[in-house]
Amino acid sequence: MTATFTSLMGSFAAARTARRRARNLRRGAQPASKARRSVNLWAVLACAAAACGAVVLALAARSLSLHGGAAQAQGTAALATLQPLLGGVTVRVPHERGIAVVQHGASALVVASGMRLDPPVRIDLCTQLLDVRRPLLLPLRIGYPFAEAAAVGAARNVLLAAPGSSMPRVDLRGDAGGQLRLGWNAGSGRAAWVGDAGNGAVTRGARGEGLLGKSGWLVWKEGALRFTRRPSQACPQAGELLLQRAAVDADAPAARAGLVQAFGPGLALPALQLAPGEYRVPAAARRGLEDALLFEQLQAHGLIRLGRGGLAEVAPRDLAAWNAAPPSGRAPLPGWDRVRLDDDSRRLLERLYQRADGAFVREQLRVFNSERRLLAWRARPGSAQDWQASVGGVPVAQDEGLPVAAMRLFARLPEGWTPWRRVGAWDGGGQAGRAVLVLDRPEPAELLLAGRLRRVTGATAAVIAACDGRACRERDTVQRVLLAPQPGAPRILLEVDPLDLAQLAGSADAAYRHVRAEGGRLAWHALPASSATLRPALAEVSLSGRGGEALWTDGRASAAAQAAGLGPLLGVHREHGSSVAGMLARLPGSSHSARLSLDLGMQAAAQAVLDCVGLRGGKWDGKTCLGAGVAPAGRQAGIVLLDAGNGDVLAAAGGGMGTLDAARWEEVRDFDRADPARSPLRLPAFQHDGGAQRAPGSTFKVVTALGLEAAARGDTKLNGLLGGRPLAEIDAMAAGAGYGFATGAPAYPQGAGARITNFREGLAGVRAVEGRLGLVQAITHSINTWFAWTAELGDRSLGGAPQGGLPGVRALEPDALDALRPVAGMARRLGFGTPLRLDGGLLPEDYRWSSWDALQASASSLDPIQTRHEVRQMAIGLRMQATPLQMALVAAAVGQGRMVTPRLLLELDGRAAASRPGAELGVRLDRVRAGMKGVVDGGTAASAFRGKEFARLRAGLFGKTGTAPTGDDGLATVWFMG
Repeated sequence: MTATFTSLMGSFAAARTARRRARNLRRGAQPASKARRSVNLWAVLACAAAACGAVVLALAARSLSLHGGAAQAQGTAALATLQPLLGGVTVRVPHERGIAVVQHGASALVVASGMRLDPPVRIDLCTQLLDVRRPLLLPLRIGYPFAEAAAVGAARNVLLAAPGSSMPRVDLRGDAGGQLRLGWNAGSGRAAWVGDAGNGAVTRGARGEGLLGKSGWLVWKEGALRFTRRPSQACPQAGELLLQRAAVDADAPAARAGLVQAFGPGLALPALQLAPGEYRVPAAARRGLEDALLFEQLQAHGLIRLGRGGLAEVAPRDLAAWNAAPPSGRAPLPGWDRVRLDDDSRRLLERLYQRADGAFVREQLRVFNSERRLLAWRARPGSAQDWQASVGGVPVAQDEGLPVAAMRLFARLPEGWTPWRRVGAWDGGGQAGRAVLVLDRPEPAELLLAGRLRRVTGATAAVIAACDGRACRERDTVQRVLLAPQPGAPRILLEVDPLDLAQLAGSADAAYRHVRAEGGRLAWHALPASSATLRPALAEVSLSGRGGEALWTDGRASAAAQAAGLGPLLGVHREHGSSVAGMLARLPGSSHSARLSLDLGMQAAAQAVLDCVGLRGGKWDGKTCLGAGVAPAGRQAGIVLLDAGNGDVLAAAGGGMGTLDAARWEEVRDFDRADPARSPLRLPAFQHDGGAQRAPGSTFKVVTALGLEAAARGDTKLNGLLGGRPLAEIDAMAAGAGYGFATGAPAYPQGAGARITNFREGLAGVRAVEGRLGLVQAITHSINTWFAWTAELGDRSLGGAPQGGLPGVRALEPDALDALRPVAGMARRLGFGTPLRLDGGLLPEDYRWSSWDALQASASSLDPIQTRHEVRQMAIGLRMQATPLQMALVAAAVGQGRMVTPRLLLELDGRAAASRPGAELGVRLDRVRAGMKGVVDGGTAASAFRGKEFARLRAGLFGKTGTAPTGDDGLATVWFMG
């Protein structure tokens, strides 16, 4: 990656029912003169770049946050969901900020207004098992200050409250496979508990106990804790626990929707979001929607059913006439000959085939069947092949595209193929489970086949297993088939077993489908209310660069912007709702214009160098890419150039995510729905998937150094170590305290067990200057062992000793851990753990943000720590995920001495973005800066900057390299920031 940086620096410069049902069923509801500003290149201090290996998805908890405008009033229609517990009750959502639990007969209601729900803290309950062979969970301590938790004794996990917090102390215990028992102590205050494992009654008091099944709330005057327990593949014995703190949000707009959740005996209803006001819950269950009611009546009369083969079966159109005919005049009607029709049944059958709602139900059943089994194929471009499909000897219709669920069969969106074709109807072939594909004009062919080829007639076949996505249980679920016709063969015939898509249940398709199979029968589901209330992208948008260059007009990116790699950021298609253009199109109004911070020249240069050097291993001479090869499969790269003075993003280049083509939008969109983290719409510069390939490696040592400087303000010994001590003195200090660190050892701690090793097993002492070793040398030469040891010394949760302590502490309140674990505290201050908004404060407070919006960068995050060794790993940049943008902000903070707030949106409809100086770091910076200067002048990046082309720049260059193994043999993520 230093070569990439070198090259970059060198080139710096529906009318009601019928119309509604005619929509594409697979789409689902969609979420709802400038003066040129000069850029001081010397102020462009911050640049971060990453070239990454294959992406690995980390399962993330579904966001439960009310913060950031995500709460959207669902209206009175949503109140019907409360009717089973609260029929006839008036629900009041106050304008005043706060949270309360209200008892209504045998049910209870949690109502929160003007509250912010923090991101969930996830606890793998298997880490609380005393013995994996026994179901007993160790007590989980929640809301304790550190001093109290430490006094109680060792624990696997402790979730800390901040000093002086009013949060009750909570202990959670029980059997792994059963309900959990929660006990609390609110001190001089009071708390209220309601959960789904109780009888619907609220338990109140300074002290108390309650039961937790899957959901519950503990509420006190100043806040609340939301408990959610759910299954986990990682811990099938006990599952996982999500904890969210709710606190008053002083910045919440008065009209922001509140959260309402009802609990009854052994039951918790889904949470609703309602705007402030009073709502009357319907006293009786309202009549079902016409489609759902018709579906239920048809099923009750036996006119639709789930067949033995797993497909939905529908009564024939002529069943009434067949029943009325004499036995001698009836043709065989297997499966329906025992169905007797009464007047209601005949009316329903007529409605099924002659009314619009019946047509809609039949179409939904057809979609269900088409996606219950999957056989799909595609050929190479230029092929004129017309494959015909049949099931049980009966020709069947074909559909285009894949179900969203099937997209998970691929690690990346397949490229270089014609559009998918698939069997669109399986019910015409009776119970036949195998399909036949026929090509009447034999010719050589190459197919990508989602299904299993069992027999070939008329050709020889070479079959290559090609399933590489996360839904692949076996590699041959997808096959590449190369066919060579046999001489004289009149046709090619393929017998293929379809895939069972039921194994992919729970995918993104579920949100867009009415009919599902549950408990051996068909069930109708209304689409989520949130899907129906999202504002469609209607407004026309124009975007320009910082110098006024047109970037997006008339619904497409300019040619220059596309050449500079800005398509995924600006927009690929009018329906690309997460792009910058798509986000602004969702705003009220008919049109919007915006100016972005991007410098088009810098962006083009960054993209060209990244493509040439970072992806293809070539050399960039300023105009041309020389000696480049083919990018290795799975390699990704990203670069951010940031103006450290004001946080403007000048360039955001990325590569390796796949080719984007507006003509393939539906396939791209569906892949994005199924696997957003691997989607070609992702932005490597801003976004990450949570996998090991996003660890920043040694670039994070700058954060560690800042955290150590913070700890050293009250620790003279640590401060002395940072300043540099003689090698013998360092060794004596470590040995005297019982730490297995030595300047002459390549690893720490010495001996057996988990340890940290220096690059190529180098010795820390070799890097001493005049016999002394300190922070400057440790940064310059990236000494892993030194950082691992000093991070232990500065971490108060470890008790100041080489063994013991409470390494498994985690924060429930934002600053609960900062003073104890200064490295994690500094990371939090610098932006880790928080999505970074890039709108410059220009989007409205109630804007509906989503996880992958282009104006919101992924939150960089630290993995939970449970052991002392994991503290050491954190210190050297492992067990975490970061974006190039985040690491650029770290470098900017070192250069400016304060936090830097990034922005991509400079102006919106004539309003300028806010420019807010960040808080000062408040730590000593000279040693960190000297170490980063040493990296460029004589350290780990010196070879990249030796060229004469850097003579004028070298004096002002500061940086840090980083390498993080990805877990694959010999593969790593490499970084440079500066």
